[in-house]
Amino acid sequence: MFMEQIFKFPFGTQFVYDTESKLLTLTSLCGMICAHNGKEDDYACSGLAILGIDQQRLEGRKLQYDLPTIQDHCFTFTASDSAKTVQWKSVWTFEEEYGIISCEHSLKNCSEKTVVVRRALPRWVFTPGDYEVFWQMSRWGAENQLQHQKLRGNDLLLHGRAARSTIGSTPFSILKDCENNTAVAFHVLPLGNWTIQIHSNILSNEYPSPTVEAGLADTDLFMTLQPGETVELPEILIQNVPCGDFLQSSAPLHKYMIRKRIPANFHIPPVVYNSWLYRFSDFTKEQLLQQLQAAKEVGCEVFVVDAGWYGDGDSCGQAGDWREKQGEPFYGNMKAFADDVRAAGLKFGFWMEPERWAANIPIRSEHPEWFPEHTSRIDLTQPAAAEYFYNVIAENVKKFGAEYIKIDFNAAMGYDESGTELHNYCSVLKTIFRRLRNEFPNLHIENCGSGSLRNDLNTACLYDHAFISDNANPYETLRIRQGTIMRSVPGRILNWLVMYPAPERRTPVSNYDLVLADAAGTWDEAALFNLDYVMISGLLGIPGFSGDLAEFDAGMKKKMAVYIQYYKDNRKFFTDSHVYLLTAPDSSVTDYEKYMVFQMQSDVCDDSLLFVFTNGYSRRAMRNFRLLGLDPAADYRIETLFSDGEEELVQSGADLMSYGLKTQFPEYMHVRHQAKLYRITRL
Repeated sequence: MFMEQIFKFPFGTQFVYDTESKLLTLTSLCGMICAHNGKEDDYACSGLAILGIDQQRLEGRKLQYDLPTIQDHCFTFTASDSAKTVQWKSVWTFEEEYGIISCEHSLKNCSEKTVVVRRALPRWVFTPGDYEVFWQMSRWGAENQLQHQKLRGNDLLLHGRAARSTIGSTPFSILKDCENNTAVAFHVLPLGNWTIQIHSNILSNEYPSPTVEAGLADTDLFMTLQPGETVELPEILIQNVPCGDFLQSSAPLHKYMIRKRIPANFHIPPVVYNSWLYRFSDFTKEQLLQQLQAAKEVGCEVFVVDAGWYGDGDSCGQAGDWREKQGEPFYGNMKAFADDVRAAGLKFGFWMEPERWAANIPIRSEHPEWFPEHTSRIDLTQPAAAEYFYNVIAENVKKFGAEYIKIDFNAAMGYDESGTELHNYCSVLKTIFRRLRNEFPNLHIENCGSGSLRNDLNTACLYDHAFISDNANPYETLRIRQGTIMRSVPGRILNWLVMYPAPERRTPVSNYDLVLADAAGTWDEAALFNLDYVMISGLLGIPGFSGDLAEFDAGMKKKMAVYIQYYKDNRKFFTDSHVYLLTAPDSSVTDYEKYMVFQMQSDVCDDSLLFVFTNGYSRRAMRNFRLLGLDPAADYRIETLFSDGEEELVQSGADLMSYGLKTQFPEYMHVRHQAKLYRITRL
């Protein structure tokens, strides 16, 4: 007897199961109509998965579904081809409080012979209409820049290659139905190379019917599955975008990650000084001791020695040979400097790039079989190589008594001849870092990732915190943070404050304390900034330092210390808060004219910090910004932090959300960067 079963879920999500044809159809997702006008149609734009198995392309009606099950907010379904060669399994977990659906997928070889998997992607098909796609372009020094385009018969391919998950693009995209202002976001948690493919299918004269496929990259996929073997595929988070407004989507994602995904044993982030943008790898122990004293004065809790402590000659050419350099700076005894750091009351940390193995290092000659040809990586799928990799890190942590390690990742991993798109490599790497945390529970692990070129929701669950960018320009890193906040946890993003004392001003126009800030990823570019602007920008996440702190006088270091002490006094707030974007991200890091405004709100109440950054050149001195997430029936006290002479105000939550908080700056046409930080406290 023919019968349809309807499965309804939160956020306007619905499935229909046809018991006769064993067809499972997603008819709506987050309020957006799915399938082709609600029905299965052409194979290429139907079904819930696309599989390439040996010479078969399995999709649409070529996959038959068992009756789905529902248990504990989980919707589970399996599908197989007619010959029962493989079984696709999908588990959808609905996190109603956060507007999130976690989609976990696996593929099992059910046959008695080996099969080759050439594609294994979950699929979401939407009805024809007027759609816009948002994604991010990401490149070194200009990460996470929002882009958008209409779907007009064109396809969009986003990808992460060579295990660098956030170069080129990021594993994140939003599909918006422009006719009814509904939207859904897709976040891939990469395990190897990843892809998001948005196909713009036109079957006849209708508008495009978008088909979204996301997960493990399939460009060079030819993964072998043995009989009975199951492969776990990348998890996908589907996010309901309220009213189609992506500016409101960041805070629910932050809440979900903080409460449900970030491991409980992660450390509260410390305030770090890092040596890199002081003198790169050209420094002496005596110079670092001067910076250590200054770092202590401004309130740093960890002192990190970056590259320059290992190998002989060019440090890049010695990556993978992690023996101490016998000459400067430490003459083979960095442990003594680490003891000096501890004697000063700080923890010691050091930099490593364990995934890069330079061409001429000794271990390559000793074990050439560990190193795939034409790559700089070690083959972690070989147990002996993986054990060596782990021990290289662990032995140096023990040797220096380190409580902090900065993990970098500058080299692309190259083509994966195993055919797994680095899935197996990254699976082992994930296991290694979990093992490292278990063996060294007091070790803080920072994800640098080549200045944030591997910074995704998967790594957010492996490292205590992540570096925002090698670009240290205080303005441009705020632009980068706008994009980062859309898809990551802001309280675990590390911001470097990289400064030198400002030169003499021949034509002063204000009494601001100015500093010379690094305006790139090197000191080839620098710019004058207001100290308050730099320090307030650092509080939008985790503040950290590099550069020459020792050259600042006692007064300037004391002013920096005030901001750092505020961070320490409120560290739990900063770490666990969610952030609303109150101004839209831009497609360029260098558009200096626009306001940037962020509302950071406590996870345990609706108290907020409002970060406001503007450009005095544009003479935009007064603006209202509507706050989000307040109690309309409550009153709030508004204070301007780090500013003398500004009166406290009291406004209702309803007023702050409907009219807004009025912000005002001096009209200094010759002063480029200005910032204010407001504290909004419920009475």
